[in-house]
Formats: sequence, structure tokens, C-alpha cells
Amino acid sequence: MTPAHFIKNLFVSYQSFFRLLLRTLVPGKNTQARLTVRRFLVMVGFFPLLFIIQTMHWLGFMLDEVLFRGYRSIEVRSPVFIVGVPRSGTTFLHRLLARDRQRFTTFSLWELILAPSVSERKFWLGLGRLDRIIGAPFGRLIRWLERKLLGSLDSIHRISLSDEEEDYFLLVPIYACFLLILPFPFSDELGHLAFFDDMTPAADKERIMDFYCSCLKRHLYVRGSGKPFLSKNVSFSPMIGALAKTFPDSRIIATVRNPVHAVASHLSAMMAGAELFDNHARGNEFREQMIAVQRYAYTHILEAWFSEKRQGLVLVRMEDLQQNLAATVYSLYKMLGFKITPAFAGYIQEQDKCQKHYQSGHHYTLSAYGCTEEKIYQEFSDVFKLLDYPRPKAAMNPDGGLMPCKTEQPNTG
Repeated sequence: MTPAHFIKNLFVSYQSFFRLLLRTLVPGKNTQARLTVRRFLVMVGFFPLLFIIQTMHWLGFMLDEVLFRGYRSIEVRSPVFIVGVPRSGTTFLHRLLARDRQRFTTFSLWELILAPSVSERKFWLGLGRLDRIIGAPFGRLIRWLERKLLGSLDSIHRISLSDEEEDYFLLVPIYACFLLILPFPFSDELGHLAFFDDMTPAADKERIMDFYCSCLKRHLYVRGSGKPFLSKNVSFSPMIGALAKTFPDSRIIATVRNPVHAVASHLSAMMAGAELFDNHARGNEFREQMIAVQRYAYTHILEAWFSEKRQGLVLVRMEDLQQNLAATVYSLYKMLGFKITPAFAGYIQEQDKCQKHYQSGHHYTLSAYGCTEEKIYQEFSDVFKLLDYPRPKAAMNPDGGLMPCKTEQPNTG
């Protein structure tokens, strides 16, 4: 991160925080952020937490420039980015490939939310070592709390601090993470991020990608730079162009899914987030916004695949991951020029057997959101044709879903 970008990002961070605080307290009329008692109580807890974490990160970034400046010389070589339309199996594929530990390094959730800087990472790793010396009481307590507080979300998206997670969260300190649209439903503030390559100003693109690259360098400085970095982000689908420019030797895996199922699942997941913050859906407005996000993701991925013919971009169907997991992963590795170790091959075979019998607990219907299969077909008719998905005929089924089976992880280094 250049000194100019560092100062600019620091300014943007706190300017955005206080502007969003003001807009939350005085939301105005034309917004989904109604100031109800419930939303007020949620935000009373959310804002202090956000400020503390944000400040902790910036102190860490500053300390890095004094104590760990060597991170700047790290090169991010041949990273692999898993992008895709929302709810198309990116999390499953990311966590599956991340088990190939001889090949990849990636972020865990705790690193993203607690330690994007080298200084923070060193601090928390030190505490972890002390905890293990005394028998890991705090580690056991954290795992117990995770299951009690977050276990109900497993059917939508399993969450654990130790799990591999999408590194889009790295962009929260500079308010360039689109998921912030849930606590801050102000489309004029964050809406452009869902259409990044086409709508984000060039200067902001450069600044944001410079910040992101610096975070990857910090990660590799701590973990070691001998392995390619593996990233997963559905929110990076609008950023394929920016990723290719910033990391010209990168390879991109893009997942897709039948739009009927993908849109319904996405609406269900995002609506749950909006309800947490008691946002006002304002009729069909929120639904149409999320469909537009999904539409752009499909369009951007397919344009890159069909038109640009970018070397290293591979398309993967979620349906193939569900029905032919082992063959799909073998084919993916072949296209990327990777070899599969015997240990990882065994793990893939186990997951392939389990996946054929897995049924998600995430249930939804399009009608719950005032939508129909026919509407989705009309909105995405070109996607159905290009990807050879059948025109919908029957009523919606429960989410087929993807979930890693709880088998012994391979010893791949």
C-alpha cells in the first residue's frame, strides 16, 4: 500500500464511519434504514464494536510499517480466486480446495475479523500458544459459544472462527465491502461495489485493490510465500477485471448455478440479514436490488468466459459439484495445471460419496418473496440458454446445497 493510499484509506475509513453513523441516526425518508426501536438497539451494539475493531486494525497497520515493513517486499504470485454468482457453491469449493494444504494458503475467519495486519496476527497467535500451554480452556469456550450462538446458521452458511472464509471482509476497514449494505442500506454509499468494474471510479478502484493486495502480502509474510494464495468471494464476481489487472498471473474459478435456485437462495439469505438489522424491504425494492446484483454477476462472469477468453478462467457448475464432485475437481485441477496428491485424492473421494446423499436444511420458495420461476426465466433467459439450463416447469424444491462431510481431514502438510 503506497503512503498516499494509506493516508487516503485511513481518512475514508473514519469519514465513512461517522457519515454512516449520522445517516443511521437521521435516516431520512428515501431509505430502507428505518429507525425502529429494534434497529436502534441493534445499532447501539454494532457501532461501538465496529469502531473498536476498525481502530484496532488501523493501529495494527501502522505498527506493521514500523515493525514488519518486510511484508512490502512479498510478491503475490499466481493467486487463485474463486468467484461466482451468490449461492452457487463457492464456500463449499473454497473449503474443499483449502484442504489441499500442500498447495494453497488461505484466510480463516478469525484472521479476517481480528488480524488483517501482521501485528495483530502475531498478537493473537501468541495468545493462542499460551492458551494451548495451559490446556486450551479459552479455545474450548470459543468453540462452545460458536455452536450455541451460530449453530442455527449452518443450513445457510456455517460460521466458525477457524473455518476458511471469504476475504472480502478485508475491505471492511475501508468500507469497500458490499455486505455492509445490510447494516447500512444506503445504495448511494455502497451500491457501486456490486457493479465494481463498471461503476466504481478508477481512482477508487486503484486505491481499493492496492489495499487488498497489501493485506494479501501481510498474510503471506506470516504464513509463508511459498504457496499460491487461495481466495473465495462471490462479491469479487463484479471485480474480475480489477483482479486481472492487479494480479495478471492469477487464475479465476467462477461457479454458476441454475438461476431459479441461485436467486431464490440468495434472496432467502440476504433477507435474513436485512431482517437482523430490521431494514424496511419497501415492497419489492430490496428483492429487485438483489436480483440486479445476481444479474450482473452472471453477466460479468459469462462475458469474461465467452468474450475475453481470459487464460486461467474456469467455469464450474454447482450441479456438477453436487452430482460428480470427484470428476469435477480432477478436471478443474487439470485445467489449472495442478497435480493432486494421494492424500487429497482420498479426501475428494470421501467427499464425493457423502455429497451425493447430502440435503441442505435451507428451505425457501420464490413465492415467499413475491417472485415466480417464470419471472426468473424471463429475467435470465440468456443465462438459461448459454448454460443449457432447462426452462423451469415444477414448483421450487428445497435447496440441494453443498456441505463438506465431517470426515478426517487429509494430512497434506
